[in-house]
Amino acid sequence: MEFKMKTPAAICFALFICASSLSLPAFAADPDHTQHQNQSTSPEGMQGGNMHGKVMQHMMSREQADGDHKGYAEMVLQHIQELKLTDEQIGKITRIHQESQQKVAGIVSRVKESMKAAHNLFLNPAADEAAIRKAAQEHSTAFNELVETTLKARNAINAVLTPEQLQKLKSLKSES
Repeated sequence: MEFKMKTPAAICFALFICASSLSLPAFAADPDHTQHQNQSTSPEGMQGGNMHGKVMQHMMSREQADGDHKGYAEMVLQHIQELKLTDEQIGKITRIHQESQQKVAGIVSRVKESMKAAHNLFLNPAADEAAIRKAAQEHSTAFNELVETTLKARNAINAVLTPEQLQKLKSLKSES
């Protein structure tokens, strides 16, 4: 069986997924998120410091501060008002991300290490083809695990949304 190296586009996609997966706001782990459930979800209420306002404020500051790409959870949370997300949905989405974040971080580390190892072998004229293929296969395996893990989190987030919210999200994203 012949193995072909991933294209640069696939590698960029993997790095995008990695960066996206790790960029959910830190406040998502707040066990006291329930204190926000009875606060207003109107735009005026957002100025009062409820969870929706904190979500948006944190996302904006992160993007401006370090130029991170948004993850799927952040993209969904960016549309809190349009989707009319409840505090319960917001909490579920952030918990899903928190649960997958540590796993994704470990996989990202393996993807980076395996890519570096494969690249170093490729550049070494003394390395044999079998070793290069083995290193490339290890990288492919790690990358595929990353894709599967992030897709599971994405599917779990989509399951939190009502069919109407999911349809609205799709239409919002097709407009951009």
